[in-house]
Amino acid sequence: MRRIAFGCLLALVACSPEREGDELFAPGGVGVLVVDALLVVGEPFGDIYLSETVAPDEPFSRENAGVDGATVTVEGGGTVLLYLYGGAGPPGRYVPDSLDEVVLPSTTYRFTATLPDGRVMSATTTTPAHIDVSEWVLLDDAGSVLQTLATFEEAADTVYYEPENQLIYPQNILAARVTDQPTAGYQIGLVSKDVGSRLLIDADFLDEEDLAEFERINSSPPLDYEATLRVPWLAIYYEGRYVLRVVALDRNWFDIVRTDPSLGAGGFGFGGEAGDTSTRPIFHVEGGIGVFGSVSSDSVGFYVHPPAQ
Repeated sequence: MRRIAFGCLLALVACSPEREGDELFAPGGVGVLVVDALLVVGEPFGDIYLSETVAPDEPFSRENAGVDGATVTVEGGGTVLLYLYGGAGPPGRYVPDSLDEVVLPSTTYRFTATLPDGRVMSATTTTPAHIDVSEWVLLDDAGSVLQTLATFEEAADTVYYEPENQLIYPQNILAARVTDQPTAGYQIGLVSKDVGSRLLIDADFLDEEDLAEFERINSSPPLDYEATLRVPWLAIYYEGRYVLRVVALDRNWFDIVRTDPSLGAGGFGFGGEAGDTSTRPIFHVEGGIGVFGSVSSDSVGFYVHPPAQ
């Protein structure tokens, strides 16, 4: 196993700007090229990170793994973008030469990186259609709708405080109503936005190590399509504001998530998992490993209150 740079799923699903190193299997040992890029339908093209695998006993960092000096392009949908070395950013970061172009739905894009030493790396992704979450709802145990949540489109940043977006822990079932579309699968992510807010679970019997496992950012395994995607309360640990995001996946991201030992084994316990974990991740990349993938996403905000005393 070699240490390589790889963007965490939470960077998209849970909207975290942090990009962390994960352990993946590199079939060629040290010096294997790695791409880390994700296109989001309806948003400007994001940064691309290039790196090389390093030895198992060498601590990973962008400084010792980043690859500079490459010619990087993304083409598709009538757009040709040249990616420029990020300069002030970490080594291996490339930024698009224009922020005016946005990622189109149901479109094939091709990434190519040519290095000064002649090595070439490439990959393609076909973006999902615009995800169609028809409504965010709170259900009773029988599946009947108790309330329909307001959306960011309707309420912007006040959505967390709208009366219909107030949830009492752990009452009823939060769910997204999703229209079926061509996509490899789905994921769901949750972010607790109020750092320092109190736990909603009984923590008297937990030590500091146990408490550290209750993350403020969580994501599901890859899921098969269901008309109603339910969010279990066991994924919610803290009081306060939350962002819930539903993501439709392209084949590249779907395969890396379901077969990577670290990403595929996690999640917060939904049923309906798609695929299965293998001993080596599936990389749809020529001349290297990693992921050049795409997703389409939608989100809602709400506030979780503790149970009435």
